[in-house]
Amino acid sequence: MKRHTVHAAVNPSIARWNLKYQKAESQAVEPGGEPELIALSERLGKRGLALDMAAGRGRNALYLAQIGYRVIACDGALNALVSCCKAAQRNSLSVCCMVCDLDAYRFETDHFDLLVVARYLNRDLLPVLSTWIRPGGWLFYKTFNKRFLKTNPGFNSDYTVDPGELNDAFADLDIQASDIDQSELVPDNRLSFIFAQKPLILP
Repeated sequence: MKRHTVHAAVNPSIARWNLKYQKAESQAVEPGGEPELIALSERLGKRGLALDMAAGRGRNALYLAQIGYRVIACDGALNALVSCCKAAQRNSLSVCCMVCDLDAYRFETDHFDLLVVARYLNRDLLPVLSTWIRPGGWLFYKTFNKRFLKTNPGFNSDYTVDPGELNDAFADLDIQASDIDQSELVPDNRLSFIFAQKPLILP
């Protein structure tokens, strides 16, 4: 998959993020996955199609492409994904950029071999995400927890998770690692993560 396309977004609420990323557009972005994802990537097995949801400027998407995935990088901010697409072209990486309303867009069922979400939280979407993953596929989810509020008291607490909340939200998956039982993988304890596999459907 060598296409690098950007589709237009219609949600006006992304203007603030577009402005933020416009200021960083001149700064080149390089592949660089989340530390926990890199540490656990050996378990992923055969590469396939990955979705990096709320991809931002695409560091995770570029990393996934670098290790062999075909990647869809999805975000609401056009300016962020322009940087991602430029980096993909520069590094000859298989990343397709897609601008959409993250809160409203829905992907096909059983579509992705890997779904990555980093620093984005919409609780209404949590029950849906695992349906987008193929049986045997993987989910990596990482976002801010309540400890983040101690150093950032102005941050909206609605976008932080309680201890173990991600584990409970994805109890239908086989959770193989998380900050609850493998905190040594987390360089910043203000962030929580899970790494989980969707069970195979037996005939």
